[in-house]
Amino acid sequence: MNLQYIADHKGDVTGVFIPIQEWEALRKQLDLSKIDRTEISKHLHKQELLESFEQMRSIRAKKIQKPSLNDFLDELEEL
Repeated sequence: MNLQYIADHKGDVTGVFIPIQEWEALRKQLDLSKIDRTEISKHLHKQELLESFEQMRSIRAKKIQKPSLNDFLDELEEL
């Protein structure tokens, strides 16, 4: 399987990319045909928004340090 690991600006692995052909083969093999790509996408975007919201709340409560502009821009480039 040709997986690509996705890392954040710190080098921590945050995700895995599976080529679509291999994903489709896995779906058939594991009988995941009922999984809708659109629903997965909606769920992932919602989860990302919730995580961003929690991070902003933590910054406002001074629980975590606000990222520098350079770190923020580096992270945007990775998207």
